[in-house]
Amino acid sequence: MNFDFSDDQRTLRDHARRFLSEASDLHALRLAILSGTGYDQKLWQQITEQGWQGVAIAEEHGGLGLGMLELCVLTEELGRSLSAVPFFSTVCLAAEVLKRCPSSISNPLLERIVTGEVIVSVDLITPDQRWSQTSLHYDDASLDGHSAPLAYGGNADFAILPALQDGEPTLVLLDLTQDAVTLSKLLALDEVVPFVRVQASSAKAALLCQGQAAIDVMTRVVNQAAVLTAFEQLGGAEVALETSRTYALERYTFGRQIGSYQAVKHKLADMAVKIELARSNAFYGAWALQAGSDEELAVAAALSRVSAGEAFEFAAEECLHLHGGIGYTWEADCHFFYKRARLLAVTLGNRTWIERLLSEGSLQTLHN
Repeated sequence: MNFDFSDDQRTLRDHARRFLSEASDLHALRLAILSGTGYDQKLWQQITEQGWQGVAIAEEHGGLGLGMLELCVLTEELGRSLSAVPFFSTVCLAAEVLKRCPSSISNPLLERIVTGEVIVSVDLITPDQRWSQTSLHYDDASLDGHSAPLAYGGNADFAILPALQDGEPTLVLLDLTQDAVTLSKLLALDEVVPFVRVQASSAKAALLCQGQAAIDVMTRVVNQAAVLTAFEQLGGAEVALETSRTYALERYTFGRQIGSYQAVKHKLADMAVKIELARSNAFYGAWALQAGSDEELAVAAALSRVSAGEAFEFAAEECLHLHGGIGYTWEADCHFFYKRARLLAVTLGNRTWIERLLSEGSLQTLHN
């Protein structure tokens, strides 16, 4: 396998990085947190104008008709800036579910996602869960029960939820603005990504797909999400390393830069090695998104998720340690990376469970 991004994709990356460096710095992140709105509405509108929401949506729905590799590029850059926008939930999750459940309901909603008109949150069935564990029950276009925590659910217009209909796996679309739906705010480690729990009491909901089709859609979207999350983690890890390196060159103790001490050099080198390994596995995941089978994508997604998660957590922790006491303060930027790293580590299920699946047989796919 020989994989790399094309010239057009690298141009997209460079453009996105320049744009986000100006429109979504950490000062804007702080303002988004303090505003109480839950996300950066101005940035959301700006990326809508640039067409990011429609990058992987077909032209017939108003999108750009590109693909998953362009999404990998954009999620990495959004990960670098820690942007406070519901891009992942709406574009990387909801749009991908809707694309695989074509109907008179999903197609118009895709068009509204492209225009930035709606925000959609998604409840995923991750590899360490079973569909039977959901507490949501769907019957005769009515939904009852409560969801798992939903990212940006308080800002969302709709939610895509896994439910059971007569014991059969079902994916439904729920309008969150109706009176039969109650949203409960949850305390989250990362203030930039607000969470809510949805309680539905005989709420009207639309059927997207059910049975094996629902399972297949969820499996594919979760594996895609793992690769995209790996790129987001990769972007965050690289900035944590850059922040650490800059501080090591600027901070002096006993008349010397702290970066001149061997212990600090080794920490920075360890961060760089983990990030390089994560990038290699993320590229494997990107290749599998484009050309691999579903079985190979499952393995590539797991490898991407594990290595990128380790790299981001390690880089974020060492960034805190390197900055010393000041790294724990609100004024410093280190805590933003640490909180995001911890959040992404559990977003798609327990990483220990993923490692166990790999060690117990999934890796056989690599040798077939």
